This record gives sequence, C-alpha cells and structure tokens, in this order.
Amino acid sequence: MVKNINDIPTNVLMKLKEKGVSEAEIRLKTFADLDFLGNPAEIWVVATDDRFIVIPATGFHDQIEIPLEKIKKFRIRASIGSAYLQVKIDEFYIDIVRFTNALRYRFSRLIVQLDLLRQKKPISDEYVNEPHPLTCSVCGLPLQTENASCPRCARQGPIIFRVIALLEPYLHWVIVVLILMFISVGLNLVPPKLTQILVDEVLTTRRHVDWLIWIVIALVSAELTRALINMTVGTLTTSVGTLITYDLRKKLFRKLQELSIDYYDQQSVGTLMTRFSSDVEAFHGFVTQVGQGFLLNLFLIAGIGVMLFFINAKLALYVLIPVPLVMMGTYFFWSRIYPLNFKLWDSQARISKFLNIVLSGIRVVKAFAQEKREIDRFEVIAANLRNSQRRVQISTAKFNPLMAFLFGTGGLIVWYVGGKTVLENQGFTLGQLMAFLSYTGMFYGPLSQLALMSNWVSQFITASHRIFEILDTEPQLKDPPNAIRMPNIKGHIKFEHVTFGYDPYQPIIKDVSFEIEPGQLVGIVGKSGSGKTTLISLICRFYDVQSGAIYIDGKDIREISSYDLRRQIGLVLQEPFLFRASIADNIRYGRPEATFREILNASKAANCHDFIMKLPMGYDLYLREHGAGISGGEKQRIGIARALLCDPPILILDEATSSVDTESEKKIQDALSILCKNRTTIAIAHRLSTLRGADKILVIDNGKIVETGTHQELMEKKGVYYRLVIMQTKLTSIETEVK
Repeated sequence: MVKNINDIPTNVLMKLKEKGVSEAEIRLKTFADLDFLGNPAEIWVVATDDRFIVIPATGFHDQIEIPLEKIKKFRIRASIGSAYLQVKIDEFYIDIVRFTNALRYRFSRLIVQLDLLRQKKPISDEYVNEPHPLTCSVCGLPLQTENASCPRCARQGPIIFRVIALLEPYLHWVIVVLILMFISVGLNLVPPKLTQILVDEVLTTRRHVDWLIWIVIALVSAELTRALINMTVGTLTTSVGTLITYDLRKKLFRKLQELSIDYYDQQSVGTLMTRFSSDVEAFHGFVTQVGQGFLLNLFLIAGIGVMLFFINAKLALYVLIPVPLVMMGTYFFWSRIYPLNFKLWDSQARISKFLNIVLSGIRVVKAFAQEKREIDRFEVIAANLRNSQRRVQISTAKFNPLMAFLFGTGGLIVWYVGGKTVLENQGFTLGQLMAFLSYTGMFYGPLSQLALMSNWVSQFITASHRIFEILDTEPQLKDPPNAIRMPNIKGHIKFEHVTFGYDPYQPIIKDVSFEIEPGQLVGIVGKSGSGKTTLISLICRFYDVQSGAIYIDGKDIREISSYDLRRQIGLVLQEPFLFRASIADNIRYGRPEATFREILNASKAANCHDFIMKLPMGYDLYLREHGAGISGGEKQRIGIARALLCDPPILILDEATSSVDTESEKKIQDALSILCKNRTTIAIAHRLSTLRGADKILVIDNGKIVETGTHQELMEKKGVYYRLVIMQTKLTSIETEVK
C-alpha cells in the first residue's frame, strides 16, 4: 500500500493514459484497500471534470469508467468490517469499490467533494486525503482530541521542563529542600565512617577505648538530625505538591471554561473527570518522588561513590560491575512499560466514561430492565482494566527481583575481593571493609530505586501528556483583540448568506438569510434534523459560521464581546438543566447578585411561585441530581424564571413546551407570554399552534429556509408549513378520540 497519496503507481498512470487522462487532469484521487472478495488490494479512485474512474493497482477488480453527468448520487453502504462506495445511476445503486472501515472517514469526505465536482463548484483534493483528525499523522496512534499532540511521537524532554516550570512560584521552598538534602546526604555518609573508627580504633586495637561513648553519641546525633531533616523535607515536598496540584486544577478548570462547545462534543465527562483526579494527582507524586526520591538518590550515589573511591579505588571498580547491566535492563523495561501505561490509562478512562453514562441514565436502564446487560458490559470494560493493570504489575514484578539479583551479585563480589584483601593483610583493615560494605549497600539502594523509578516516570509522563493536552488546546472561538463591547443590545438579528456544518464540507445550514426586528416574536419550525437547533447555537455563538455572517444590531457577532453577547441572550431549553443547589440559587444562577425580592418577582412571573411554596422548604429546598423530585413542567418554569431574572433583550425558546402535559403547557405559555414582552424572541416549537401569534415564522427544511410569513400567510400558501399543521391537527384529533 502506498504511503503518499500523491504517488499514484506508474501502472495506474499508464492505464489512465490509455483512457486519454493525463495526470494534470486528475481533480480528485484516493485509493481503497480491498477488492470485492475482501482480499487486500490497492484500488485507485480518480475523478476528472467529467469522468469517474476506478483502476486497480493490485488485486482482482474491473476497471470502471462512468461519466459524472450520469451519476445522480454517491453514498456509502456499510457492512461488517468494511464498506462500499456506491453510485446511483437511473434508479439503482451500484457497488463501485470496497474498503475497510479505516478508510471510511476518507471516502465520506470524497463523496462531498464528488458532489461539489458534479455541481461545478470549488473542490479540495487535499481535504479528501487528510489524515483523520483523531489519529496521529505520523504513526497513526488514536488521539484523545482533534489535532492533539501524539504521546508516542512527542519528545519527553520538553514535558519534563514544562513540569519543572510549574515549580517556579515555589522556588524558595525548592532551594530550602535542596540545602536540606545536601545536609542529609552528608549525614548519611557519617555512620559508616564512624563504624570504621569504632572497629579499627576501639574494638580491634583498643587504642582509644574512651572514644566508644562519643562515637555512639555521634551516631545517635547523626541519625536523629537526619530523621528531623527527612521530616522537614517530607513536610515541604508534600506541601509544595499539594499547592501544585491545587494550581494545576485551577488552570485546568479555567481552561475548560475557555474552550468552545465543539471541544465538549468530542470529549466525555468521564474522561475529563479522570484528568482532574488521577492525572493531576500524579503531579503531587512527582514532587514527592523528586524531593524525597530521585534527587536524594542522585546526591547519595554521587556522595557514596566519592567515599568508595576514597576508601579503596580498586575495590570501588568492582562495585560498578552491575551498573551497565542495570542501565540496559532499565532501558528495556522503560520501552516495554511506557506503552503499557498508556493502555492502562485508556482502560481507566473507558471505565470512568462508562460509569458516567450509565449512572447518569440509570432511570432509563431500570425502565427498560437492562441491569443485566449493563452489568455484562461493565464486566467486559473492567476485565480490560484488570488485564492492563496485570500486564503493568507483572512487568514490574519481573523487573524488581532481577535488579535485586544484580545488586546482590555486586555485593557478593565486594565481600569476596574485600575479604580476601583483609585476610592477606594488604593494607586494608576490617573496619575499612565494614565501612566499604556499608557504603556499598547504601550505593546499591538508591541505584535500585532509580532503576525502579522508570515505571513511575512512565506513569507520570503519560499523565503529563494528558494534562498538557488540555492546557495546550486552543479554543476554536476567540474574541478579537479589540472586541466590541455592547452592554445594551436592542435585539436586531440578521442572517446574511450563512452556511455552517459541524464538518465544514458537510453543511447543515445552507445559504440562510433572514432578518428579525427588535421586539419581534419569530417561530422556527421544521422536521427533526433540519437545522433548527443549529440556528440558535449560531446566534449564541457556540460555533462560528463557515461563510456568511450573523449580525446583532448591525455588528458581526464574531466582533462582539462573547460576555456581552451571551449575557444578553436568555436560553430556555427543552430539558432545562438544574444544578444540585437550592431552588433560589438555581433561579439566580444568571444573576448571582439578585435580591430575594427579584427572585420572587421572576418566580411569580414564570408561574412557579405557587408550587415552590408548597414544597417542604420552599425556595431553600436543595434539589437533587438534575432536579429529581419535581416534575418536568416545574423544572421548565424554574428555567423560565432563571431566564426572566436576567431580563435579556433576546430570548430563545428551544421547544420549551414539547415535553410537558397540557396543564403544564398552559402555565408555561402564560409565563412565556410575560417573558416575551418587549424583547426579541425566537421560538422553536414542537406544537405549531403555539406560534399562531408570531410576527414571523421561518420554515426550515434540509438546512434551508423554504418558507417565511405569518401563520395565516403560510396556511394560505399550502406549502410545507400547511402540511405540517394539517398533519399535527390530524394526530391531535386521533389522540382526542382515543381518550
């Protein structure tokens, strides 16, 4: 299979030349990776201005050539593990080429470009063959977010430097810790030297018996001082670690608040929660490990190494025999454990994601009696986590004893060579041997800790990648440097040839233009999936348009301060979200400074004061998850009160009455009639009867405005709106007869 899409094989170019197609005439090109029998193959798909051609480079596949003007439509037919590109000629679909699901994203883009080519519109061959934004363009590793840095390809050095930069606010404490560590290392070197003096000068020769008490006191003092220093270092590193994790969580949450809605379209709540919990906590472990482990061990190795060569340089060389083997083993272990930790994290993220989804939808699970099914699904995900953990821990369990054996071998070599030197009276005393053996044990201890730290370093770098992945993500929507401040919006809205798609090459809103005057009530109707909710998302600037512009009071919303824009747009959703807080706090959410009298006035206007006062604690009632304990209509009226309290000049109602009963709908409609006064109101309505009094109704179909007018004008046209009203009227009549 070719790696560069621009390198069309020579045999394919020759076959195209036989058909009278030069390479310069090719407008679109890509390749499939299966023949029709499902065997691996290389099948090229090429389009010119007037022809669509399929030519095999390898495998068994017929050459196909179809004039573009004969093709009515392109589509993808999915099958198990693969898919087919089909074309519609006359009234029939024909399989053209087969490919694995790995190429499905590419062929879905190809279809968009082929349709544009048929319509003689501008196309982009580069767009078709761009790598999937959720995969690394170099190694193909799946990424957590679009165009994120690849953890496999990213260099580890810059990450370590970025982590160290987080310590800058606490540099004074770091310096204190380093000074204490130097003192601690010096104190660690004292006991073996005192032991040598004790053996050679007191116990063996008995030249200085009176030194015994002072040597013991010195040993106790050194140990006590070292213990106090270690306590201080532990306290400081723990404090700095908790401060860093606190700062990091603040930065993460601040960044998440800055990111655009499209980021949350790609990320699950469970995955983000994992970043805040275990991933951030890894930074606390980093400070602790560095302060009490890594640096201390490095200093100890350096200090003890000097003492070993000072006592006996020849014997010190024997101590170093296991070191090259340990370094090679550590490198091998690192290369194996690093990818395993990524798999472990992925398993942890999956289980968090699953729990978040299932527990959030527990009512649906129980309503359909699917507990057994969800238990089975959880067991599969938990088994993957178990296997990932087991692989990491088994690798560690194998590595640790091997390192212990190598270090033990080094100690035995010292025992043999040193003991032989003492027995042969070669100027090496018993006290020196005992001191040397003590230093040897102390040398191998930190060295083994450094070798074993490769597992911790791997876990830490894995977590760091995910943290910096969020911190490095740039919001898709940003205010311009000189954003226009508009504290008093009047409510004039204008769409001018707006085109938008969540995938830019597959638009949902297509060349839409309309205008809403301040104070007007405008209804938006249409079938599900026609683009109604997308329209209001664009007005709120949750997304930016790909072409055209949206104007508020004559200003392009891309130039208006996002804060001013959204502060003056009230949004009432079909399913209002209520926080785990009191009813009063939920109502004042948009205006935290609102007085209780203002909350009461908004609540009465929203027709929810009466039912709130019947609750056990009234406005102080603490709502449960998602407002559990009150009805859907009551939640909706609280949501309306929340919007009313903000007194926005622009109000957007997204099917605010579609999911409630008739009595609740009447109360909500009464509240909305108050809410809509003297403000621009855009209402997406499920029940079309609610729009009879609208100043204007926009009928949207397949992303385009197909009809505009009042209820009466649209009924007289007998078009799309008329058919929707008649259909809904018949359904209502049937429901009434059944009742």
